[in-house]
Amino acid sequence: MTFYVGGLPAQLRLRHNITAPPLRGCVDHLTADGDIVESNRTIGVSDGCPVPLLGVRAATLNSALSMDSLTVWDEQPLRVSLGFRTTHRHAALLWSSSQASTSAQDLQLSLDDGYVIFTSNNYTLKSGERYNDGNWHYLSAVSRPTRLELSMDNVNVTQGRSHHARPVDKNSQGKTFKVCIANLYTRRPEQSFIPADLSSFSHMGDGALGRCSRHISPNPEQLPAPVLKKHQKYKPTQLAPAGSQCFHQGAQRGEHQLYDDHSWLSYTLPQQDLNYRPHFSLDMKTKSSKGLILHVAGRGVVSLLALYMANGKIKVSLGQNRMIEHKQKSNDGNWHRVEFSVEKSTFHLLVDGVRVTDGRLPNNEGSSLDLHNPVYLGSDLKGRTTKGHTIPMNSVTGCIRNFKMNDVAVGEPGGRHKTLPCFDGPMEMGTYFGGGHIVLDNYLNIGSHFVLSFELRPQYLTGLLFYAQSDKASFNVFLMKNKVGVRVNDGNGAVSVSVTPPESLCDGKFHMVTVSKQREVVKLVVDSMSEEKAVAVTSTSYSTTLDSLSIGGTTRYSRVPVSSPFVGCLRNVKINGKPVVYEEESRVYDPVSINRCPKD
Repeated sequence: MTFYVGGLPAQLRLRHNITAPPLRGCVDHLTADGDIVESNRTIGVSDGCPVPLLGVRAATLNSALSMDSLTVWDEQPLRVSLGFRTTHRHAALLWSSSQASTSAQDLQLSLDDGYVIFTSNNYTLKSGERYNDGNWHYLSAVSRPTRLELSMDNVNVTQGRSHHARPVDKNSQGKTFKVCIANLYTRRPEQSFIPADLSSFSHMGDGALGRCSRHISPNPEQLPAPVLKKHQKYKPTQLAPAGSQCFHQGAQRGEHQLYDDHSWLSYTLPQQDLNYRPHFSLDMKTKSSKGLILHVAGRGVVSLLALYMANGKIKVSLGQNRMIEHKQKSNDGNWHRVEFSVEKSTFHLLVDGVRVTDGRLPNNEGSSLDLHNPVYLGSDLKGRTTKGHTIPMNSVTGCIRNFKMNDVAVGEPGGRHKTLPCFDGPMEMGTYFGGGHIVLDNYLNIGSHFVLSFELRPQYLTGLLFYAQSDKASFNVFLMKNKVGVRVNDGNGAVSVSVTPPESLCDGKFHMVTVSKQREVVKLVVDSMSEEKAVAVTSTSYSTTLDSLSIGGTTRYSRVPVSSPFVGCLRNVKINGKPVVYEEESRVYDPVSINRCPKD
């Protein structure tokens, strides 16, 4: 029997007249008749469950979309950007209004005779070109108390005031229209750079959420790439942890430790924001006297933007001898607030609120930036950005938190190398897994007698602890909602056993776990509790060597009981009484800290 999960091939949709959009969400623990279902083919599916990226990002509209739920009029300026396409001359895109202040306020984006009209606070701007050609266009609009700003396809339309154009009403003057919108950003300060979920808006009419009508254009193109599309070269290795979180640990979300000269984090940020008066801010602490903090490469006259440490002092460079520095040393191991920005003819640096002398950019070079993603925190390992410039290539070693662009948190990185969460407290022996894992090749041999023992102290109560797989055999040890589970298949038979301790494993203490196999019996012991099960075997003496042993997680979650990595500490890991040594013939996928665990 063949069945589909999450969606259907196009021919089946057409045959059965299925118009509902595919599932955009997470599916876990899929079983049939008690067995885990293994897919033989996947299309557009990835491991893990990045909850913040779920939601409806595109819609076909026949009336304006109300964004009142995301508009806070007390926060100025108001920003909105989105992609759209239509062949209709008159169309309404977005509107928002408020009567809560002393005077009524509104914001509206629409098309009138193909021209984009932006209206807010009795000011109106009109584009100089028509945009009803059926192709994708990207607009960015900013409403300030005294003026409006509008950018079309990354080209500024104008700045200032205008009263010469009239906005289209919410129903486009009673005319029928269709317009497709995608990747709407509202730039709220508490949000990361993630498109708004259109299903949460007040939708007017019978438009279609989740898809773009093919009748808008005779030759429809694909959706415009989301502004936060992850850089293809660096795929994140860290999946979101699952299960209840243990709150006794000292690491804070969004704090990153660069612990090696070659550590780095990468981010893909909106291109239009990166090149129009970019403002970066972060908190950092380090004892390094020299090292790279942030860098982004450019193709224009400004070939790089770099924040770095030299002789213990924080400096900003835009290349070609354009450098400014903070006069006081900041490598004292304490937290320091750093802000820097680029304007048309100047660039700025503030450390702990103290502003240094501005740097100068001749010929208004700041207005023609051509910086390009990714933006890196940490090292420039291959020297691609810093080559030809007198700034360090290696990373500072220390902690970074509250990384923002234009006062908006940038969220989690798209890629990372040799990084960890930042812990302020003391450390102890053990190996910390922060979402990464370790792979040991040709390390595990499952025979009629086998013993694995270890101690664990989790930060989350769900995660994969040990994983090994071959053509016929498999071995899994995992946490699932405070339950320790084992699943063993030695090629002759499969057995599963689990133990749920009476008290939570989230008590800040290490807990002893032993998995043993004596002929046909698999036994699991967690502290003083034990369970065992028997599996039928066809011979009394056999041995199965598995290709590799993954500890803390894996890159392949399609055939394992849980779909998230282990987050926490392991120590005293032994196989058949022999200690497991990670440094020898192992591959480490960050974030993992060998021989260093945060101590409660």
